[in-house]
Amino acid sequence: MANDITPIDPARFGLASFAEILPRRLRIVGEDHDSFETFHAGLMRSLAPMTPYECVIAENLVRIEWDLVQHCRMKEAALRRHTHEAIRDAFIALRRQAHGRKQDEAWTRHLDAGGSEEDWAPEPFDDVEAEEIGEHFARLAVSDDAKARKGVEDEITRLGLSPLDLMSEAYASAEGHAHWHDAKILELERRRREVKGDYDRLQKTRPIEAEVIEG
Repeated sequence: MANDITPIDPARFGLASFAEILPRRLRIVGEDHDSFETFHAGLMRSLAPMTPYECVIAENLVRIEWDLVQHCRMKEAALRRHTHEAIRDAFIALRRQAHGRKQDEAWTRHLDAGGSEEDWAPEPFDDVEAEEIGEHFARLAVSDDAKARKGVEDEITRLGLSPLDLMSEAYASAEGHAHWHDAKILELERRRREVKGDYDRLQKTRPIEAEVIEG
């Protein structure tokens, strides 16, 4: 049959696989170890390229999909960072308010005891302690421990704060980062549709008898 075409052997070009014609991708700081390799292998099995050009287009699709995943991760990381800061600052502010109330009460007692401003020695606010407490709760709030996160939310509510308001504040402060990643995600989704369209058209013209090229 005219369509019974044997796939080109990569060995004719000194290659073990046509995937070798593409530059090797090195891991970027922040990515999970070996996650790209697992992601790549799964998608290449799904796309199943059968010609060298299909392999190139499939590789492009995998890179686009990977970039989409990474932009979503980076957007979420920015939101977690701003959530961390909002919670830390909220706890520091609460400590400062409590300190202020304590000093007001001490001042009243001082006056009632016949003291004056000249012999008043206010207790300084402990910025280091407040920072440590704020950081402690902020780290727990964005940790992977669901029980710890729930505990922080309960503590926030007990102190008269709203977890939803803190999240809203974090989203508002991270808006610039979020919009930048959203724009990149939209652009990558557009590119994915275009490249996938090219790949689908290539598949329609592939030979009937062919073997999947391992990426």
